[in-house]
Amino acid sequence: MTKDPSQAHILIIDDRPENIHLLSTMLKQAGYQQLNGLTDPRLVTDALSPVPDLILLDMRMPQRSGLLVLDDLNDALDEHCPPVMVLTADNDLNLRNQALCRGAIDYISKPFDHDEVLQRIQNLLHLQLKTRKERDQAARLQMLVNKQTAALRALSLTHPLTGLPNRRALLDAAERQLSKGPVTVMMIALDGMEAVTKHQGHLMTEALYKQVANLLANSTVARPHRIGVWDSTRLVMLIEEHDNHAVEKAARINRLISGHHTLDGRLMFLRCHIGISRTELETQDVAQLFRQAILAIPTDDQLIGEYQPELDSQAQRAHLIRTELGPALQSGQLSLVYQPKWRLDGGLMIGAEALLRWQHPTLGAISPAEFIPIAERSADMIQLGDHVLVMALAAVECWRKNKLINDSFHLSVNVSAQQFRPGFADSVLARCQAVDVPLHLIQLEVTESALIQHMSVALKELQQLRDAGMHIALDDFGTGYSSLSYLKQLPVDWVKLDRSFIQDLATNASDKHLVGSVIDLAHGFGHGVVAEGVEKEDQQYVLQTIGCDQVQGFLYSRPLIQEGFEQLLKTANQGNATINNNATINSNATINSNATINSNATSNNNEIA
Repeated sequence: MTKDPSQAHILIIDDRPENIHLLSTMLKQAGYQQLNGLTDPRLVTDALSPVPDLILLDMRMPQRSGLLVLDDLNDALDEHCPPVMVLTADNDLNLRNQALCRGAIDYISKPFDHDEVLQRIQNLLHLQLKTRKERDQAARLQMLVNKQTAALRALSLTHPLTGLPNRRALLDAAERQLSKGPVTVMMIALDGMEAVTKHQGHLMTEALYKQVANLLANSTVARPHRIGVWDSTRLVMLIEEHDNHAVEKAARINRLISGHHTLDGRLMFLRCHIGISRTELETQDVAQLFRQAILAIPTDDQLIGEYQPELDSQAQRAHLIRTELGPALQSGQLSLVYQPKWRLDGGLMIGAEALLRWQHPTLGAISPAEFIPIAERSADMIQLGDHVLVMALAAVECWRKNKLINDSFHLSVNVSAQQFRPGFADSVLARCQAVDVPLHLIQLEVTESALIQHMSVALKELQQLRDAGMHIALDDFGTGYSSLSYLKQLPVDWVKLDRSFIQDLATNASDKHLVGSVIDLAHGFGHGVVAEGVEKEDQQYVLQTIGCDQVQGFLYSRPLIQEGFEQLLKTANQGNATINNNATINSNATINSNATINSNATSNNNEIA
């Protein structure tokens, strides 16, 4: 219908042609032009194209009554049926009511009153026009709502930074696939994003994340599968099958992502660890599938892990350890043991390394190799590192007071990467001042990997400590990224050779040559060298011949609890604690069984924060 009711299409159904002619003439004089007449009501469905805007329907027709025609109209057009005005000469209220019940809008009594008919038709057409406008407006509004709803749904399933499917979309896709067949999930953890944020800012981190995500999404290994975003440091590859080649694909992804990335002329380093989980017959829960992929992400030097049921119990134990670590700091469950260091050129004990131990009341002894990595992944590491320093300083203060050590002694304390924050040096210096411990009696040991993670801050903080008189040792040397290139620029006094270089020293000519070269290089830069993990006499002999300065290891002593170490200090003060030619502490330096750590007290790379 147009905006002008006079342009309405009107259909007149009456078995008497003269009535159609009368109404048509009347309507034409009133300005209505689109008029059609139908004398055979049985053909009404043929006259409905196009659908008229108004139908004038006679009730009394021999071929088919008006009531039945109303039924025909409702069957043919249903809700799209136009308004119907019935024409009747009867005063039968029941007939009129039946017509109204079948959808008629109004009625006109015969004989027709000219003005009444025109006014009723005009009113009805105005109402029809208004109704149609409202209906069209409602339809347009509904279309707009549908369009906006679809856009919002698409937005709710899309990661805004990368344009890739987000977590909700991944879960939905996995749920749909799971109803049809197996699913394999790869959880790809990006390591190094935090360091980029600290050094380059969050905008550069977001740009790097987007670049890496697009690199993965457009790669040949990922293109057949669904790539999405799990969170700010993890991506997901969803494989809609039980993929027996998932490990090989994960290795390709690792090679693609791990390494240096250039962005805006800046070089940034990332590594990735990937966890893989697959649906099994008894596992039909999507959330569980993704949780298992997260559990399978390796936390050590391994790059790819596959979910195994035992990971659940390990995760529960890790959660328990994480929960218990805070209270352990307050309840005295954590203590230090001390592994002596010896000079090779005279056999004298010149210091020790403080190592952390945890004796839990119900879990028993918890290895540092287990709880230190857990602490490093939480905020507890900073508090734990400070607690270790406080205990170490208290021990040195006690030994000085009891004249068990002199100024040539030093106690080494390990420092984790998380502790390297602005103000770290000031905090350490304040701790030393509070107990009046000379700085040269404390040596900080820091791994190369910790320096790499926080290079600019670490260099500044370590230089401040070194300038104040504290010695710095580079721990686990040789296991980092570019160790030799850092020897020149790092503010260190000592280099500690990792035990992996010592194990085959006496039997492997390459290891002997390598260690000898490192010792010569370190000496050339003015650094002393300490070999850790010395367990055999032939290892000590080789170290002596190639010029190593200091040693520590089970060959000389296991880590000792404080009472046992103090007994060793007393022996040393008597001049008897030396290494003889047979690489053993002489008989006067023997510690009784109550002063030693049991055979489970093995050394490792995560002994203290």
